[in-house]
Order: sequence, then structure tokens, then C-alpha cells
Amino acid sequence: MLDLLTADDVLSHVMMLADTNDLLYLLVEGDTDCSVIDPHLDMTLCDTLPGGGKTVVLGAIRMAREEGFNRLAAVIDLDWVDLLYPKDEEEGVFYTDYYDIDATVFFQEQNVLRVAGSFANRSQLRSHIANCPHSTLHELVTHIAFPVGALRFTSEKHRLQLNLRDFPISVTLNDSGTGIDFDRLLDVSLRRSGKELESKEEVVRLYQQERAAMSEIERYCSGHDLLSALATILHRKCGSKASSDAIARAVRGAFSCSDVKESSLFSAIKKWGESHGRELLTCL
Repeated sequence: MLDLLTADDVLSHVMMLADTNDLLYLLVEGDTDCSVIDPHLDMTLCDTLPGGGKTVVLGAIRMAREEGFNRLAAVIDLDWVDLLYPKDEEEGVFYTDYYDIDATVFFQEQNVLRVAGSFANRSQLRSHIANCPHSTLHELVTHIAFPVGALRFTSEKHRLQLNLRDFPISVTLNDSGTGIDFDRLLDVSLRRSGKELESKEEVVRLYQQERAAMSEIERYCSGHDLLSALATILHRKCGSKASSDAIARAVRGAFSCSDVKESSLFSAIKKWGESHGRELLTCL
């Protein structure tokens, strides 16, 4: 339903609500953003509303500014900002710390450890990490998600039109559960995109070209890929019986006040509230 909304639809809805109260409003791209932000927001002063995507949210913000309505701000995904696209400096537009809200949550490492401790068999988890090339579960999951993100970046930059949305990490994990089978990753992505397998060689060439220039691998990992990789590892190698959705919800729920204090996103929200004379964050 959200994907059918226009910027005008969203702003009209906000304005209708605003006529009934004096709340501030934060537009976000989707429901999962609300689930991370809301627990730390004073809901008597500010509310979040999912807008259905970055283009719609930014459009609604610009229209609000043109109409002189300043009780609206937006949280949008960082994704390829400053890598492929310039940052939108629109007043009241705040970016996630990492690729999206779920990546922002994931890269607070203690969150992953708390969730793993709840869902995994402790001895199986320790055994698996001891026998993989990475020293922590957090590092392992990041290195599993990274090739998918790097391929997504390559596709976006070179207009390859690969379908990597909601990518099934589980079918590309290698048998040992220590990384991605890259050949399988390419085959799956090409088939999902309706591309000929003969194009694989050119995709590999472009991928390797881009990969050589990447240093901070966390910057390329989407929240979906990270949480999917985490759930797959916990399920296959560490005794978890929880669904991917349950694990994702648990990681979001683990985002704590100490995490809020370290987040540039929440710092920006705090400053926006203060500009309206309100302390929006319950943690701070």
C-alpha cells in the first residue's frame, strides 16, 4: 500500500494530522524504521510516519518547506550517498548512520551478541566461530553480507539492472558456513534478473574493478543482507530454531540508550527537536 503513495498524498496526510495537535512529525521510509526510532522518542512531542520510500519522503519534505510547514522532518537511508550520489542538504533531512536503519542497528556489535546469546546454542556458536576465518560472529556476518552489497553497488554504478532486492543469502552461503559462494551468488543474481549467464564474465570484471577500490566494507552492507546472514548462520550452524523475522525484530529491539548516544542519526533528531524547544529523545 505504501508504494502507491505520492509525496502529495503523504504531505496531505501529515497536514491533516497536524491540524489536530502540535506534534512534530518524522517521516521515515518504512515500518522497520519506526520500530527502531519509536522506543527512544517522546511520543507526546513527536511521532513517526512511514512514507513509502526515499523519493516520496524527500518530495513531501520539499513540498512542506515550500508551504512554510516546519513541523516535519525526515529520516532516510544513507545507501549510496557520497559514494554514487551527493548528499541532499535539505533542512530537516537526517541520514541513517550506515546503509539503512537495520545496518545502523547491526553495527552496534553488542546488539548482535545479545541476540545470538538468546537464540543460539552457546557451544555450537563458539565451535563455529573457532573454526571459521573470522574472530567474531559480527565479523563473520559482515563478510558474508559484503559481497552481495558490493555486487549491488556495482550493478547500480554500471546500470547492470541486477535484481538484488531482498536477496536470498541462505542459498549462496558456502557449505562450511564461513562465507559466500561467489559463483553461486552471481548465478542466482543473474537468474533473478532475467540475464543470460554468458554475461557473468563482464559482471565479474566490473565487480572486481569496484571491489579493489572498497576499503570500509561496512559501508556497502544493507540491513536486510546482514540480518539474513545472521539468521542463516544461527539457524544452520548454531542451533537456532527462530525465524529470520524473529531474529531481525530482536536485533532492532536490542538497540539501546547507549547506542542512541553514539548515533549521528539520533543526534541530528535531538538537535532538530531542540530547535523547536523540545527534548524529543527519552534517552538523552
